[in-house]
Amino acid sequence: MGEVRDLSSARSARGRGAEHELSLPAEPGAARIVRHWVMRVVAAAGIGGALNQLVEVLTAELVSEAVKTGTPDDEVDVRLHIDDDGVRVAVTGPGTPALPSNATSLALVEVLSNAWGSSRGRDGQRTVWFDVATAG
Repeated sequence: MGEVRDLSSARSARGRGAEHELSLPAEPGAARIVRHWVMRVVAAAGIGGALNQLVEVLTAELVSEAVKTGTPDDEVDVRLHIDDDGVRVAVTGPGTPALPSNATSLALVEVLSNAWGSSRGRDGQRTVWFDVATAG
């Protein structure tokens, strides 16, 4: 597997209210690496159990889709924002799908998250994001 860069700041390593970012090549092992990283980051913010697992699974699904439609030369970026209301995850990559009808993975995101969306940047890369509420 190519280089994995954890771009989290020291502040973000302390938990909630900060950004966390991981960049890695669009290679087959990417989803597994992201699952472990997301699980640790979310747990460090005090979010455990089913919510932690939900964020982990949905993130891995989006990364898997980005890898399937990208090439090993492409990069996948995963950004997490954790605050008192919940977790927002955004996955950016050249092959990230845009609509639930395009992938079972996005259908899962649509059904299991509190909100989700997608956009395409000027560089042609697609970002898909989702929110999972941790409060009330």
